[in-house]
Formats: sequence, C-alpha cells, structure tokens
Amino acid sequence: MGINIKHQCSFPLVFLATATLLLAGQATATATATVSDLCAATEYKPLCRATLKGITDPNAAIEASINQVILKSKHAYFRSRTMGNDETTEICKEMYDDAITDLENSLKALKAKDKGTLDSNLSAAISYYSSCDDSYAEMGQESPFS
Repeated sequence: MGINIKHQCSFPLVFLATATLLLAGQATATATATVSDLCAATEYKPLCRATLKGITDPNAAIEASINQVILKSKHAYFRSRTMGNDETTEICKEMYDDAITDLENSLKALKAKDKGTLDSNLSAAISYYSSCDDSYAEMGQESPFS
C-alpha cells in the first residue's frame, strides 16, 4: 500500500522531503533513534512517517526514502511515455530517466558511505525534476507531474 502523493503534496516536494530526511537523519543518527526523532526535523512530517513506517535506523530510513522516490519517478517516467512526443514531454522523459539513474547511484553511494557522491546525486535529481517543471512553465502550462 503506497502513499497517495496527489493528496499529500507535489512530486518534487516528495523528493525535497527525502533530501531533508537525509540531512536530518545524518545529523540525528543515534542508536536509540525513533521514527519520530528521524522525522522531527523534516518539513513534511506526515509524509516522512508514512514513508518510514517504523524504521529507526537513519541509513535504513534514507534508503527507504530514496526507494520511494525511485518508485514515484518510475511511475512518472512511464506515465510520460503515454503522453505523446511533444518537446516538453520528451524533456520530462529524459529528466525522469536521468533522475532514476542518479537516485539508484545515490543508493550505491549510501551503501559505500560516500556522502559526497550521495549529496551530489540527490542534488542532480532535484535539478532534473525542476527542469521538467520549468519546461512546462515556459510553455505557460502546469506540469502534469507536479
């Protein structure tokens, strides 16, 4: 049973919540952390708690959050493939594909404890989502993905 993002917040905000969780998780990592402790510093506490579902280990929480964003990104990518081949949709297809790759690389960096690569890949993914939204905004349209 997944999170209904449409009723929680826009897709880019899901990713921002993940990035915030990453920072909060690293800063508050303790052996006795609880899910409320891990979500306490996040901007979207209900979304964080729904994603973590009782996870107390900060690294496991970051991994779960990134996996959730990968899942939502794949849904958006496959949805974009059914929306035609106009320039804006093609940009979004490419951006979501690149974001998925960087998110998967983020998981590898997390397991390798390579915080620099992890942060870099997460930042790149944020820019990909923004590029998709911006391409629609430039056409005077609202992104169907936000």
